[in-house]
Amino acid sequence: MNPTIRTNCKSLLMGLLGTAALLTASAEAAAQYEAAITRTTFGIPHVKAQDFGGLGFGVAYAEAQDNICLMADAYVSAAGKRSQFFGADGEGLLGLWPAKNIDSDLFYRSVPDITQLRAIFAQRSPEYRALIDGWVAGYNRFVKDQQGKLPAQCAGQPWVRAITRDDVLQSINGFSMLLSSVSVAPRIVNAAPPTDKLARRAAIPADVGDVPWSAAFGSNGWAFGRDAVVGGTGLVVGNPHFPWNGPNRFYEMHLTIPGKLDVAGAAIINQPYVAIGFTQNVAWTHTVDTAAHMTLFKLALDPSDPTAYLVDGRPQAMVRRQVTVENKDGASIVRTLYSTRYGPVISIPDSDYAWTRKTAYAVADADNGNLRGGDLWLGIARARSVRDIRESLAHHLGAPFINTMAADRSGEALYADISAAPNVSAERFAACGAVTERAGQLPRFYVLDGSRSTCNWESAPGMPARSLLPAANMVTLYRRDYVQNSNDSYRWTNPAAGLSEAGPMLGKDPGAVPDLRTRSALQEINRVLKSEKFDMNLAQQTILSNKNFAAQLVLPAVLELCGRPTAPADACAALAKWNGEMQLDSKAAMLFNAFWGKLSARPDIWTVPFDPSDPIHTPRALAVGGPAGEAVLNDLKDSAEVLKKLGIALDAPLSQIQFAQRGEERIPISGGPSGGVLNVMITRPVPGGFEPFHGSSYIQVVTFDEKGPVVNAVLSYSQSTDPASAYYADQTREFSNRKLHRYPFSADEIAADAVGKPLSIHE
Repeated sequence: MNPTIRTNCKSLLMGLLGTAALLTASAEAAAQYEAAITRTTFGIPHVKAQDFGGLGFGVAYAEAQDNICLMADAYVSAAGKRSQFFGADGEGLLGLWPAKNIDSDLFYRSVPDITQLRAIFAQRSPEYRALIDGWVAGYNRFVKDQQGKLPAQCAGQPWVRAITRDDVLQSINGFSMLLSSVSVAPRIVNAAPPTDKLARRAAIPADVGDVPWSAAFGSNGWAFGRDAVVGGTGLVVGNPHFPWNGPNRFYEMHLTIPGKLDVAGAAIINQPYVAIGFTQNVAWTHTVDTAAHMTLFKLALDPSDPTAYLVDGRPQAMVRRQVTVENKDGASIVRTLYSTRYGPVISIPDSDYAWTRKTAYAVADADNGNLRGGDLWLGIARARSVRDIRESLAHHLGAPFINTMAADRSGEALYADISAAPNVSAERFAACGAVTERAGQLPRFYVLDGSRSTCNWESAPGMPARSLLPAANMVTLYRRDYVQNSNDSYRWTNPAAGLSEAGPMLGKDPGAVPDLRTRSALQEINRVLKSEKFDMNLAQQTILSNKNFAAQLVLPAVLELCGRPTAPADACAALAKWNGEMQLDSKAAMLFNAFWGKLSARPDIWTVPFDPSDPIHTPRALAVGGPAGEAVLNDLKDSAEVLKKLGIALDAPLSQIQFAQRGEERIPISGGPSGGVLNVMITRPVPGGFEPFHGSSYIQVVTFDEKGPVVNAVLSYSQSTDPASAYYADQTREFSNRKLHRYPFSADEIAADAVGKPLSIHE
């Protein structure tokens, strides 16, 4: 070949290879994650990216700046590695309750099937998958950037590590099961045949933990339509009651992809999508619903083998699985766990649900494998009306255990109890099922006959997962006045709506009658609407009014009883100073808290029974005649003794004894645990008083004007868990004064409220 031609060919080849390399480099650069983070007052990150991967990258980085130690600890749990890093006998939070690390690890290594989760995730939308992968990259980038510079709580700790997509899927799936399998996890991983010594050491009392089931899951959600709102638009009040500590805290965030997504509000820690929030056109909130999200199957055991059960008369062997857990404090722990065609075996010793030689129980969970929440909330974030929100709820069936209240700028309000629930018809449940009442920490159980294959969950066409209850069989209500929920059933959403029964899987009220918070909410809403309409300020004042509904019902009668010679004089004198509210300046409020806790636990305290046609005003009229009155006074006396033993003055103002500890600072906190107080605050005794650990969390009041959403909000415990952060206590001080801040949303609002310079990050 001519040397000149050979040289030219070589040059051409090198040029083509160089061009290909440049194209490859360009493609790799285009695939990198990029985001900009602008902080506004109180540390709210406004994350902007050009795609969903960049958005996940940016919001993970921002959240890690505020909560890396908490996030890392939660991912240790999700990976089933608490025993490896903290020791098997140590304790952490498993869901909402404390549990031994070994129990947490065994649960996460056995009940969720990571292979199944990967397959489920592969079917999710490209946007959701990119969001999660970007989140993993953003979290890992922060860990890399901050090597040697982490907060004191986790500095130098090996458990602050790079995460994988599996860790995130396990974490999200665990949250989906929060009020189903996770709530009974220790009873699952300690289940053993009656011949096993383990069965005798696995007795876990029903009341373990700080929060009884009946009190743990409070929230208030209100949505008003055009007939009830000044200006004829929609208005939403979100007041979820969730933990102040641990992995189920909320975190405020604003996520933007120009032209594709613009949503703000709050998310649960380690979740890269807004769960309660607002957009240009809609606002929404959630409360814990009453629907069933798991069932138990009662198993008739083979008389010759307690690890085999009968279905249609034929024995089936339980599946045995050995799970090994590394232990920081000793040898690895090996446990044999048991499962069935329905799900894992559960055993609650010394109860009707113990594993005996004749009977065992298995758990079937509609939320195990529920990774659909990301697509659900991305769908809500792109909704233009509440009808679009309902469509996203129905299509994905990804809401794990929650009601939805929403309103749009046109002034339509929505209530929907559309979530992941078992598809069991009323006819099948009548033939196969029974329901128990709640006890201590245990949920209400829906129990089906596992010995008959015809008693299994039913299939329906078009469902996103097997045997889920179709949205058409659940509850949807549109209104122009209002919808509300305070964790009672859909029946009391708006009594004027006259909602009909929706089947057994939608559940019933947690108690025998509607909770006092439901009655209080209905009373306050209807009181306002009799003479005026709601605006943002009135809605905010109402939800944080701290009125005690129980005081309205019983305080006059109790003070009259105080005239009896058997009355405890000091307690009566203190109670006479109380204003019937849970405000910071309310004297003797804590005394009434303790008293109402005792009084309300007794049956038959009312002389006027519950009337379903009058849920606000019944039941009422405290029974005080003869011995009934003496029992009331004994409750008051006993409650006073409890406070005295704690060194608490009976007439102490709430500001002196209920506080959030932030370093050396004690921030007074209003609200109460029960009695119909809307601003729920559940506390535990600490030196000098009581500290909140569960209650009002992310509060938002949202309406719309001609420019877009107008939002006041507060995160009661503040954005950061790092004591060194400027965002560790700032919103807690605002909440102490019942102040909500304006949540910036538009570009102009963000620019006007920006703190420091935007942070640009890329990978």
